[in-house]
Amino acid sequence: MSSGFLAALAAAGVLAAGATPEDLPPPLPPPLLAADPLPGADPAPGDPLERLWSHRLDFAGGEPLIAIRILEQREEVALSPRGASVLEFRGGAPVRLPPGARIRARVRGGVRAAISWSPMLAQFESRDRAGVERARELWNSRGVATRTRATGGVYGIAGHVIDNRRTLVLADGPFTEASAADFASDAWRRWGERPEPTAEIEARPSGAVEILGSRGEVIGSGDRLVTLDAREEGVAVDGRSYRGTIQLTVDASGRLAVVLLVDLEHLLRGLVPSEMPAGSPAEALRAQAVTARSNVLAQIGTRHLADPWSICSDVHCQMYRGEAAHVASTDAAVRATRGEALFELLGGRLVDGVYSAMCGGHGEDNEMVWGGTPSPSLRGRPDLGAADGAEWAGGLSSEGRVEAFIAAAPPAWCARAPGARRDRFRWERRLPQAEVDRLLAPLGLGEIDGLAVLRRGASGRAVSLRVDGERGSATVHGELRIRRLLGDLPSAMFVLAPLPDGWSFQGGGWGHGVGMCQWGAIGRAAAGQDHRRILGAYFSGAGVARIY
Repeated sequence: MSSGFLAALAAAGVLAAGATPEDLPPPLPPPLLAADPLPGADPAPGDPLERLWSHRLDFAGGEPLIAIRILEQREEVALSPRGASVLEFRGGAPVRLPPGARIRARVRGGVRAAISWSPMLAQFESRDRAGVERARELWNSRGVATRTRATGGVYGIAGHVIDNRRTLVLADGPFTEASAADFASDAWRRWGERPEPTAEIEARPSGAVEILGSRGEVIGSGDRLVTLDAREEGVAVDGRSYRGTIQLTVDASGRLAVVLLVDLEHLLRGLVPSEMPAGSPAEALRAQAVTARSNVLAQIGTRHLADPWSICSDVHCQMYRGEAAHVASTDAAVRATRGEALFELLGGRLVDGVYSAMCGGHGEDNEMVWGGTPSPSLRGRPDLGAADGAEWAGGLSSEGRVEAFIAAAPPAWCARAPGARRDRFRWERRLPQAEVDRLLAPLGLGEIDGLAVLRRGASGRAVSLRVDGERGSATVHGELRIRRLLGDLPSAMFVLAPLPDGWSFQGGGWGHGVGMCQWGAIGRAAAGQDHRRILGAYFSGAGVARIY
């Protein structure tokens, strides 16, 4: 291990100055393995199956290699490689395929993974021990026993640190998926919080992946995994085109999953145009490419830990649509920013490149949306020109400030962007009383006669809402929970008022408001700002660095 990597870890606060390799935290143990259904030992570290389940950042030619889920829980999948290719069967002999071959994959004898469940009460950066202890004390005071679990990892690339280790605070005790969901429902009624059930693999799934030819004949079978190299000419998977290494494997349900193993830069070519209009100004697309790259790196080892992939292809991670999404303009943005990611200027840690569609004129602090550890690079600030920004400095956390801000609708960058929808910058929703009663029925309060925001973040987004009904009161915590509870409001930046038969919600923005405002980036780029300046505006105290 190089002294430069240790120095980078020390600069980032991961290790003390002068630390030795022995001071590094131990690696996370891999999940336990199920007994093999076919002869052979458990996967060795270099085994492709182990790569899928390890959830660690891997590299190929100095570039990160990402395992992204394309399909899951399938009974059967159709594939057609464009060029001549080879099927590699784990535990079996390879089979060559001619160009244009049509094959199908299925799982025979699939056995579900053994999974334990726990309600996740909170999560923090691993260095935030005080936050962990506060969360444990809070839940212990509610009579809930807790334990912790470590996720993520720490890597050094080109003198920079990728440290996404997190400590999860979990409810302790024997839980099933159903009982964890019941716990969440009870917590929702009692404390206005809904802890997400979190899975842990106790034993991996088993089964044989079979490949069938065009006449339905079995042409090969692999122990839990079949690999198809489609890096050169690509492959159609259920009609959608991909390029990379296709891994056909058994997922936690005991059914078939299709996982694409692809280098990060190629992944971004299908991801960036799925997240931002490809006709956006070039510098906005470059900013999107850097944030997307940073966000992928930040997620490795922190999500989908009960699945044989690192990220998914949905908005839960980032939207990915394969080769069909490739566009010349976004390809150029990815090439121009190759290897660039966001890092803190002080300490050099990777910054999670989160973003939302439209901030409404003011960004939000990360912990107000997701809880956990405050990030110095994810601070909510006015997204306005210098003169207008000075007027709204200090935040919108009071009722009067956010009401005035929504009404004033100052010329934010996201409102000035070419093509931006005005009805997303400022909006109004009116909910009849009957609809409010229906939406809030899970709180068990009967007819609702009062709503009040108790706490707001820097952008004025509601993070605590009191609900009064004929059977009592309840407080709901969490920006997203509040939005969903009220019928999926576009954002939690709103002020509310009673109507003769219902409630009015006047708001601003579209999304959570943390990190980069996508339409704001488009507006800034149209005004001549380059991608580094754009990113500096949305990620305070952070800069762009090339890591490969």
